[in-house]
Amino acid sequence: MKWLQSARAAWQRVIHLPYLGRSSFVLALGLLIVAISQDWHRTHPDEDVDQAIEMAARSGQPVPYGIERLARILPYLNLWISIGSAVLLLVVWRRWNQPKRLQFPITVAAVSITAWAIASELVDYIAHAQMTEMGEPPVPAAFYFKQVLLAVAVLSMPLALRYYLKCGILERYTLRSFLQPLVFCFISFTSLWIIADLLDNLKDFQEAKSKLVDVLGFYAGLLPYIYVTIIPVALLLATLYSLTKMSRANELISLLGTGQSLARVLRPIFLATIYTAFLSMVANYYWAPRAEKNRKAVVRALTENSPDSIMADSIMFRNPQTRRTWYVGTFPVSLRGGNQRMRGVQMREEAADGSPSRTILAGSATWTPRGGWRFFDGNEVLYKDGDPVGTPPFSPDNQGQFVLDAPQIEETPWSLVSYALKADFMGVPEILSYLKSHPKAADDKLAPFRTHLWHRFALPWQALAVVLFAVPLGVAYSRRGAVGGIAGSIFVFFVFMFVNNLFLNLGKGGHLPGWFTVWMPHVIFGSLGLVLFYFRSNNRDLPKLRLLPKKRKTTQIARPRNRQDGPLAKGAAT
Repeated sequence: MKWLQSARAAWQRVIHLPYLGRSSFVLALGLLIVAISQDWHRTHPDEDVDQAIEMAARSGQPVPYGIERLARILPYLNLWISIGSAVLLLVVWRRWNQPKRLQFPITVAAVSITAWAIASELVDYIAHAQMTEMGEPPVPAAFYFKQVLLAVAVLSMPLALRYYLKCGILERYTLRSFLQPLVFCFISFTSLWIIADLLDNLKDFQEAKSKLVDVLGFYAGLLPYIYVTIIPVALLLATLYSLTKMSRANELISLLGTGQSLARVLRPIFLATIYTAFLSMVANYYWAPRAEKNRKAVVRALTENSPDSIMADSIMFRNPQTRRTWYVGTFPVSLRGGNQRMRGVQMREEAADGSPSRTILAGSATWTPRGGWRFFDGNEVLYKDGDPVGTPPFSPDNQGQFVLDAPQIEETPWSLVSYALKADFMGVPEILSYLKSHPKAADDKLAPFRTHLWHRFALPWQALAVVLFAVPLGVAYSRRGAVGGIAGSIFVFFVFMFVNNLFLNLGKGGHLPGWFTVWMPHVIFGSLGLVLFYFRSNNRDLPKLRLLPKKRKTTQIARPRNRQDGPLAKGAAT
């Protein structure tokens, strides 16, 4: 083991070298300048930009405005993010105990990530300016709001670090006492969630011969969904643990003895909760539902041994205007880039009198907003007066594939699969596209989508309601046991989850307005928490919940003592 000790000692010497972080940053900047001088964007283009240009060239249309400019910028941003990530990890490792010296590198990293993320999103939006990847009508306001949320979430990280540096010693101590169990609970619950899901899907991964990198990437993509799901429980346990610990050590009494109110003492906990809930709202706007939908589709594809992800199967659609009937065996979660295709596609077209005029039988098919439909490996059956007159096979292309291009077909994949979609796995832009494309649908059909539209914004803020009723139950000024407060908080939390699901189902069923059902549980339990916090901040006992009314005691007249049984009577008898 001497070599291990030597390697560890060498690593420690390297880590503590002076000016290592600054030298790494200058070296990364120098590599970026060299790449710019060598026209890095020509030899290492971005894949999404190439797909957008190829899609425009295949459809015979001009390249969308702005794609060429992004084609020159995005490769350098990709390179800078790749190099800068290693430099940032090195700097954070060296300066973990010196937060003041982390302010500048984290600010540079936040600005770089924001620019890279917005540029990547713009490529997809410009390439699909008229229609999105499946043909649903785009909602520009939802796209721009997504970019604003993404930028604010990333740029808020250096601001959060600045708040930690500017707050006082007591606030910093309270914040540290809260963040340590919060991080521990989040990591623990995330690990348990991944392990439980991996145990369920391990056999499917093995049968599909998935690589370790693919499995790690699969669960890395689920982090937004895991964060939204786990953070309320993590906040509840972190609040109870930190406040119980501070109450037992009489630290809360000492802090209140400085003349501060309970709200002022616990302000760091409330601010950290609000910031955590905001990050959850950003993730739940688009990325968390998308991650859960991808997970369902990938697991379903592994179970059925499909080469593509499966979002829906056995889709039947008829368009009475064009007199076309479609059948799709399996529908992937995405059609971006043409790597994933619809499998088992059949399209039957009828004449005005109802007789068949054309049938397309294809093993797979794909669709692009500019190129239209492209069918692979099949036959086209032509009819005359209702009788087949020929079944010409598809023509080979330059890559040796037998294809049939049909840009004149008006239907889009969105029109085929839209009625099979579930609002549970759709983000805000997708829900708005659905509502925009189905304005005349029945109210009971649109109720789940309208409810989930509000639910995307309301769900993350249940963490704040959880903390509001957990704080009064976790604070104790006396030496009473903490078990009662912890048990009460967990009980109220489960009641809160039950009420939240109850109201959500009422909204999805159309029995109550969607905005009312998703916010009402937060208002009820948040108000309950504020009432309990008022009692606790005024050093008053919390009101007790009684299932049965308290019996009123009645005054009783004391019975006179029996003189014969008393001690005086016994003495007289002797």
